[in-house]
Amino acid sequence: DELASYPFPEGEIDAMVIGLDNDFNYRKLCIATVLLQRNPQAILVATNRDSYDLVGYDARHLPGNGALVSAVEAASGRTAINVGKPSSVLANWIMEEYDLNAGETMMVGDRLDTDVKFGNSGGMKSALVLTGCTTLKEIEELIPKVENNDEGERDEDMMPTIIFPHVGYMV
Repeated sequence: DELASYPFPEGEIDAMVIGLDNDFNYRKLCIATVLLQRNPQAILVATNRDSYDLVGYDARHLPGNGALVSAVEAASGRTAINVGKPSSVLANWIMEEYDLNAGETMMVGDRLDTDVKFGNSGGMKSALVLTGCTTLKEIEELIPKVENNDEGERDEDMMPTIIFPHVGYMV
């Protein structure tokens, strides 16, 4: 009932940005969908597409921003532009803004699908630390996919240049 009479703002919106919202719910999904219906020219932007985040001492996988982005995309029929890792737009901006040479830069992170892929596809070297999302088992499962050059996502983009048990080993 409340959604049927929701007072949407007057005027156009230029963009809708989806970032992690721990209070995301059906009501917010409905509001986002209607705003995109009313503003077909508006750009849909994702701050990232992380499928999950690790939370708690027992490393619980909780839905990340990618789950919210997927929900809005499915409900609206729109496709979001990802401006977070592994976006080439972000990599190019960082290189230009800080006058960096990608070949002399290393991306350090704990995720294969965002951090390592961001570094590799941006022309950087990549270091994976095993203190976060990615496990050694996932690396072991990735190696045959890279060697066999399986079809689908370019798995070699997710193979790190170097792997560290934790950042303390990087000194």
